[in-house]
Amino acid sequence: MTVAVHQLAPDALTALAGGLGGAEAIHELRRTQLSKHLLLIRYLLDHGGPAGLLERARQADPAAFRRVVGDPLTGGWAAIAGRAVLAGEASAGDLGYLSAIAVVAAARAGIDGSVAVPVHHGLAVLPGVGAIEAGDAATVEVSTTGGRLFRLSGDGVVALPGGHGWLPVRRLTADACGQSIDLALDDLHPYRHGHHVPPANRLDDAEVSRWQETFTDAWTILATCLPERAAELAAGLETLVPLLQTDPRSARSATIRHAFGVFGLTRPGTPGDFAVTLVHEFQHSKLSAILDLVQLTDPADDRRYFAPWRTDPRPLPGLLQGVYAFAGVADTWRALRGTVAVAEARFAETRLQVDRGLTAVEESGSLTADGLRFAAELRRTADRLLAEPVPDAVARDAHDTLARIHGAWQDRNGR
Repeated sequence: MTVAVHQLAPDALTALAGGLGGAEAIHELRRTQLSKHLLLIRYLLDHGGPAGLLERARQADPAAFRRVVGDPLTGGWAAIAGRAVLAGEASAGDLGYLSAIAVVAAARAGIDGSVAVPVHHGLAVLPGVGAIEAGDAATVEVSTTGGRLFRLSGDGVVALPGGHGWLPVRRLTADACGQSIDLALDDLHPYRHGHHVPPANRLDDAEVSRWQETFTDAWTILATCLPERAAELAAGLETLVPLLQTDPRSARSATIRHAFGVFGLTRPGTPGDFAVTLVHEFQHSKLSAILDLVQLTDPADDRRYFAPWRTDPRPLPGLLQGVYAFAGVADTWRALRGTVAVAEARFAETRLQVDRGLTAVEESGSLTADGLRFAAELRRTADRLLAEPVPDAVARDAHDTLARIHGAWQDRNGR
């Protein structure tokens, strides 16, 4: 496989640093992630896997091959499996999952072939397609002929998707103000873990309907109030992973470092919260992809910093991640004022958090030349947010909230 060497153009970095890079910059980040996936797969192929079928699929239909191999959860699997190989802990299922990727790529490319798909927790998962309930079996034979997938078993040949024990990947779709989006709601993929809380198991149909209803309303909010951010999300966000609701009083969300375009979350309670969460986590995805191309901070800086949205001390890269994400959050709450009741207060709070966190980043003395340029663009965004007028009482409450968070941080960390 040929792997391109990517560099982020200075103007693209400048645009992204401000918090909004546009759809084309997102497409460029996706292309770089595909190259990273290919490098990881090349490494894993040295330890076994269906290289022949995968290469035939690539030659037959490069675009279809890129869609399958470029899927964000392919990146999640490749990173997890690669670390397992390096640690000498890779299982047959870790390496064998490339067979599932290869047979789906072959089907999309119209190439015939047959593989043994490993079973994880009772499911043989075909990425982006669905899963076969396999019980205690170690593998399931899956073939592709004429662009169609089939399960081979002692009971005969079953066309996929379909048949007894077939679980499809659900999807969330929405269309508003001329902007549409189509995402996987993946509660099947065996490598969808790595968030703060475990992924949810199979959702029932009623719960999926609740996800779809809230998502539709959230997308309408974004497409109406933040069309540029909606365009970025439509260009780069591909998958949501539902997380286990461990505390009904709080929502959780998190982004996996090596899986651009996917994040995990508990179902948000309101469309406004869903809209903000989509922007928040996609900001993390964007910066993670940028950091694959550009060094922004000095890795020798091992100090810990106050992050104004949490009470544990954070390393400088973690602080920068938070500042970048909260710049998107603050901008979203700004746009939702007059639409969502709590938006004014949340905007006032989050813009102060961005300002405080960014000031620490700027004063760290540990930014590279690219990092200084990146921080300068973020500062322009922060200053624009700070210049927005808010009612005096709301501003005072926001300052009080920041003071309470800092006080809790000092109590916890002794400084």
